[in-house]
Amino acid sequence: MAIISKKCSSDEDYAKVSLFVLENIRDIHPSFTTIDTVTLLYSYLTKGFLVCSENENNEVVGAGGYYLGTPEEDFQNKDVAFVDFAIYSREKRGTRAFIQGLTYLIRMIAEEHREVEHFRLAALSDNGYLCKLYGKFAKPVYTRTGELGEETVFGCRISEIETILSAYHRI
Repeated sequence: MAIISKKCSSDEDYAKVSLFVLENIRDIHPSFTTIDTVTLLYSYLTKGFLVCSENENNEVVGAGGYYLGTPEEDFQNKDVAFVDFAIYSREKRGTRAFIQGLTYLIRMIAEEHREVEHFRLAALSDNGYLCKLYGKFAKPVYTRTGELGEETVFGCRISEIETILSAYHRI
């Protein structure tokens, strides 16, 4: 089954991603509410970019978003692409879908936003799975207090993560 990743650009894309995220809010965090989700989506629609992964039936199986800049710097540090939310459907977890989606995201950022030099990912510090996964691509840079608790922010140069991800495609 082929997975295609793309940047959302139409109302239909935004609607499909929004519905997917709303249907999977408990997978972001068990205490995440509908209002939290709508706020998150609004933030990405107004300050960032949404990306989705679709199967061959054009059904969304993954979604995420990125900002140019970080919230801590009021999005002024445009040399940083920052991701603090990504989610895949349960049947796609543990597959290569995440690697494919992340590879698409990195390539797209590198092509469309040449000013970006650094890539950062945030995960709840107590989420061992995500911290271990993100640690394969980047190093912990700092921690911050998020709405759901302490978050670890992982980071590296965008050129480094491109190299790391290319190694996964040879497997």
